[in-house]
Amino acid sequence: MSMSTIEAVRVELYAPAASFRDPMFPGVSRCLPVPPPSTVRGMLAAATGRRAEPVMLGMAVRVDGSGTDAETYHPIAADGSNPAVAGRVAAGKGGMTIRDRPFLVGVHLTVWIPAPEADRIAAALRRPVWGLRLGRSQDLVHVRSIQQVTLYPTERAHVGHALAPAGGHQAPLAGTLRLAEAITPDRGHTEYRSYLWCSEPAGVHDVVGAYRDGEQAVWLAAPAMPDKSPEQEASDAALRQVLAKSARGSGLGRPELLTEHSLAVREATDMVADRIGSPGVLADRPRFWDWARTAALLHDAGKVAEGFQRQLRPRGEIWGERHEVLSLAYVDLLTRHLDPEDQKMIAAGVAFHHRPLTSTRGGDLRTKYPPIADWERKFGRDAAPVLGRPRIQVPVVRHRAFLAWLADRLGVPIPHEQRRLWELARDAFARLRADWGNPVSEDDGLTAVLLQGAVTLADHSGSAHVPLQTHMPLPGDFLTRLPAPYPHQRQAAATSGHLIMVAPTGSGKTEAGLAWASAQLGDMSGRPRLMWLLPYRASIDAARDRFIATLDPPPAPSQAPAAQPDIGVLHATAARTLLARAVADDCEPTAADARRARARAGAMRLFAQRVRVATPFQLLRAAIAGARYSSVLLEQANALMVLDELHAYDPATFGRLCACMRLWNQLGSRVAVLSATLAQPMIDLVADTLGSVQVHRAPTGTAPDRHRLALDEQPINSPDSLARINGWLDEGHSVLVIANTVAMAQELYDALTSDNDRDAILLHSRFRGIDRAAIERTILSKHPERRPGQSARRSGGLVVATQTVEVSLCLDFDRGVTEIAPIEAIAQRAGRINRRGHHPEGPVEFRVHLATGPRPYDQAALDAARTALTTAPGPMVSEETIESWLQIAYATSWGQNWSTEARRHRDEFYRDFLTFTDPFDDRSEFAERLEETFDSVDVLLADDVQEYQAMSEEDPLLAAGLLIPIRYGQLAALRAAGRAELIRPDPQGRIRLWAVDAPYSTERGLTLTSERAAVPETVL
Repeated sequence: MSMSTIEAVRVELYAPAASFRDPMFPGVSRCLPVPPPSTVRGMLAAATGRRAEPVMLGMAVRVDGSGTDAETYHPIAADGSNPAVAGRVAAGKGGMTIRDRPFLVGVHLTVWIPAPEADRIAAALRRPVWGLRLGRSQDLVHVRSIQQVTLYPTERAHVGHALAPAGGHQAPLAGTLRLAEAITPDRGHTEYRSYLWCSEPAGVHDVVGAYRDGEQAVWLAAPAMPDKSPEQEASDAALRQVLAKSARGSGLGRPELLTEHSLAVREATDMVADRIGSPGVLADRPRFWDWARTAALLHDAGKVAEGFQRQLRPRGEIWGERHEVLSLAYVDLLTRHLDPEDQKMIAAGVAFHHRPLTSTRGGDLRTKYPPIADWERKFGRDAAPVLGRPRIQVPVVRHRAFLAWLADRLGVPIPHEQRRLWELARDAFARLRADWGNPVSEDDGLTAVLLQGAVTLADHSGSAHVPLQTHMPLPGDFLTRLPAPYPHQRQAAATSGHLIMVAPTGSGKTEAGLAWASAQLGDMSGRPRLMWLLPYRASIDAARDRFIATLDPPPAPSQAPAAQPDIGVLHATAARTLLARAVADDCEPTAADARRARARAGAMRLFAQRVRVATPFQLLRAAIAGARYSSVLLEQANALMVLDELHAYDPATFGRLCACMRLWNQLGSRVAVLSATLAQPMIDLVADTLGSVQVHRAPTGTAPDRHRLALDEQPINSPDSLARINGWLDEGHSVLVIANTVAMAQELYDALTSDNDRDAILLHSRFRGIDRAAIERTILSKHPERRPGQSARRSGGLVVATQTVEVSLCLDFDRGVTEIAPIEAIAQRAGRINRRGHHPEGPVEFRVHLATGPRPYDQAALDAARTALTTAPGPMVSEETIESWLQIAYATSWGQNWSTEARRHRDEFYRDFLTFTDPFDDRSEFAERLEETFDSVDVLLADDVQEYQAMSEEDPLLAAGLLIPIRYGQLAALRAAGRAELIRPDPQGRIRLWAVDAPYSTERGLTLTSERAAVPETVL
C-alpha cells in the first residue's frame, strides 16, 4: 500500500538517569541501551491516566553516558523460610545480597505520535495524570518540547539514532535489539520485536517503510495486541492512510483522516440538534435527529475510493466521480435493519449535500449517473485503467476496515454482502431516484430539505472546526434594564407568541422588539437565534453597531480583555460567495482546497452567532433550498424573527415575506412585526398568515406633537427651496434634506455646498459599504438624539440623504425637507426631525415638496400620499394625524389594489417555492429571477477589482465593503455605454460581479453616467 503524508506531534523528552532491564537475560543485571517501546507507552499511559496506550509511535534515542550502581536486594522466599523484618531479610544464601545495577545517564528521547491520537497525547503530556518516569528511575522525565510536524514518506533520510524495524536500513553502525513492543495491562502477554539502533549517529542512508521529519528518518510502529489478528492490524493500518481532506483543504491546517472528519461532523450534528431542537413540523418526526446523525457519519464514506485519495495528493489528478454516490453503498449496508422511511431519509441526507438530484442546467446527479452508466468502471474495477488511474477503487482490506469502523460507531453488526460496492451504489441510487425523482408530499419534502440543511450545516461546522455559539447576547431580563419602560414595551415583554407592535418613531420600538425576544427565550426549546430583518442593506451596519452597544458580550476568562457582543451580519453577495465556496465539490482540483477551507470557516460566521442582522433577501433566497441554502433555511427553524419597519416594502415583497412568515410558523419560529406606520390592511394580512398574533399599539400620547407640516407645490430643488434651506443653516439649525433618488440627492448636495464651506454630509445607497459605514458614524456623532433641556442651537450642519435614513439610524434634526413619497415613508422621514419632541421650540417645521416625478415609487402610491396629506387635519402632526394619513391612503383605489396584490403574491410564492414537493430539484434560475425582482445588484468599481479579489480570498465578508448596490436598469445603462464588464473574481468562476467604470468619490459616491467609455486608439 502506498504511503501518504501524516500529521503528528514530535515530543522531546529528557531523563537525567534511567535503567531498562534486558528481559532476554534473566538473572543477570543487564541494561538495554534504549527504552523499549513498551516503556514509552507505559509513560504515555501515566500521562493520560489510562490502563494502556497501544498507540502508534516512532522513536529516536541517544544517551550522554552510562554507569553502574550497587543495589541491595532483599528477596523473600516463597515458602516463608526467610521472612522480611522491618523491610529487610537476613543475609546469606537466598537472602540479602548486593548486585550491580547498570544505568544510563542523560537519556534524550524523541517520540513521534501520529494523528488522530497526537493531539490527545500531547494535551495529556502537558498536564499528566501521574508522574512521568522511564524505566527504573527516581527522576521525573522532563518534557522539553511538543511540536506539530508533518511526516513525509521517503526512501532516503538521515538515520541518526532512530529506532528502525529489521530491514529498515543498511547502516553499518546499526546493531539489533530485541525490545518489548507492548505489555497487556494484566501483564499476561508481552509482544517483542527486533529493532535496529545506532549508538553513534548514522548519516544519510536508503530507508524502507520510513517517513521523514525534516531530514530525520522516522519509523512508526503499533503493537499487535493479542486480541487483534494480523488481518485486523492490516485493517487498522489501512484506515490510517485514508484521508477526508488534504492539509490545504482542512480547517486544521493538516490532513484529516476520513474517520476523524466523519466523527467531527457527527459531533457537530449534536450541536445543531441542541440548537434547533424539534419545533414545529419536526415535532412530528421524532427520528429526525437520528437520521441526521447517521447521515453525518456516512456523508463522506465514498471518499474511501482510491480515486479520491489520489486526488488529495500533491498534483493529484481529478477523480471525476461523486463520492456521495459511492457513500450510498455504505448507507445501504448499514441501514438495512431500519424502516424504509428511515433508509429513504438518511440516503437523501447523504446524497444531496453537494449536488441536486435534477437540474435544467446540468451537473445534477441524475444526469451524471443514468442507469446505463458504467458503474463498475466508475466505482469498482477498471479493467483497462489509463496511466495513473487505479484499477480497483476500494481495496478489500480498506473496505472491510472502514465498514467495521462505521458499524462499530453505529452500534450495529458488521454486515455481510456478496454483491460489489458498485452494485450496491447503483441500486441505492436507483431507489433514491425513484423516491425523490417525482413529487412527494409537502411534509416529506420540507422534512427532507431540513435534513439536508442539518447535514450541510454540520459539515460546515465540522470541516471548519468552528463550533456553534451557545452564548446569547440578548439577556433574558432585557426589560429590567430599561430605566423607565414605556407601556408598549411592557406589553411586548408580556407577549408569548407572535407580535405586531405599532409605536411612533422615537418611542423605543427597537427596545420593545428586544424585550419581546428576550421574553420568548424562556419557553422555547433548543437555543433560539434572533434575526433582525431590515428593509435596506444600507441600514444593516448601523443596526449591528447599535446592538453591540446594547447587548451582552460573551463571558471572558479572568484577566482577559472584555469582548464585544458577537452580532452576525448577512450581506447578500458576501454570503453568496461564502456559501458557494463552502459547498463546492471536494471532487475538484486541490488548488481550490485552501480557498474552500477558508470559505467554510467564513460561512460559519453566517451561522455561528445567535443574533444576526440582515435584509429579508437572504431568507427569501433560502426558499430555493439547494445544497447551498438549505442550511440557511434550517436556521430559520426555532428562531425569533423580528421584521423592523415592515411597511417599507412593495406589495410583491410584502406578500413574499408573509409567505415566509407562514413557513416560519410551520418551523416553530416566532415572528414580531415592528412599525410606526403599519396600515390596517398590512396588519390583517399578517394576522391571516400567522393565524394567532397579538397586536399592541403604543397608547395615545406616547409621543408629543413634534412637527408642523408644510406642503410645498414647488420642486425640492427650486431656488426658493434652496434659499429656505440655506437660511435655516445660516441661523444655526441642523437640517435633514431627503430626496427620493440618488441623482437628486447628489444635485441638492452640490447646489447647497457649491458656494460655501458648510458642514455638509451626503448619504445614499451608492457608496461603497466601508465608506457608507464611515459616513453613518459621522452623522450619528454629529446629530444624535436631543436630550431634554438641551439648547435650541447645537452644532448645526446639513445632511442630504435618500430613504436610507428611514430605518435604524437614531438621528435628530431641527428642520426637515423631503420629496413626497409613499405615506409610510413620509412618517418615517418626519421621525428623524425633533425625534423625541425635546426641541425647545416645540413642534418644528417639516416640509414636503409635492411636485416630483414618481421614481423610484409607483405614481399611484404618491397620489394616495398626496390625498392623505391634503385631506387630514393639519398643520400639527400628531400620532392621530399619522393614523389618519394611513386610513385615507389605503382607502384609495391604490390602497385597495395594494392589499389584493400583496395577498396574491403571498399565496403564489408559498405555492411555488415553499411547498418543497420537489425538494432536490435545482432552482437556482428562480433565485436569479428573485434577485431581479428586488431590483438591486452589487457592482464593483473597476479600480477596486484587484483589491476585492485579494480581500475576497481571505475574507469575503470584509471584501463586501467594496461593493455598491445599484438598480438593474442602471446597470443596463452602464453596459450600453460600455462602462460595465462581467468579471469572475472567484477562480472557480462560481461568483459573478459587474465591474463598472464610473466616477466615484468618498464624498459624493457613485455617479452614474450614460456617456460612452473612451476606447483606446489602435495603431495598425
